[in-house]
Amino acid sequence: MFYEVIELRRHGQKLRPTEWPAPEFGKITMAIWRPGRTSLTRTARVAALYQPAGLMERIALILIDPKITHLPLDGEVWAGTQLHTTDKGIEEIEQVWLVRPRKKDAQPLPRFDVQRWMAMNRKYREPDESPVGKGWIKPGSRR
Repeated sequence: MFYEVIELRRHGQKLRPTEWPAPEFGKITMAIWRPGRTSLTRTARVAALYQPAGLMERIALILIDPKITHLPLDGEVWAGTQLHTTDKGIEEIEQVWLVRPRKKDAQPLPRFDVQRWMAMNRKYREPDESPVGKGWIKPGSRR
């Protein structure tokens, strides 16, 4: 399946929506990386975004140990880590992706509507509304 991916962090720092880079387009695959074959010293699940490059494909983005953290409007937010080379060597830094499905030959998706998503998250419960657990009993206890 094909996706548009927007990195929501740069060098571990959270980006404002106005600072988000242009989406990367490609195919996402999941794999297991074993120690010794990569620069990781542990076994890890890895998501890689592959982009077409002529007759071949190239890896554009990598996310180590991805976890879905949010389900905004028309996509998913994946959190994980990525490898970053520094003067001291290779380190893992926090990374977050906004992943949105897209057809291979379709036009780019419309810009993600951050304001609409934030408005959905701000809805408050009415004060007279009963709590979710009212009337529930603990398993194993008598009523």
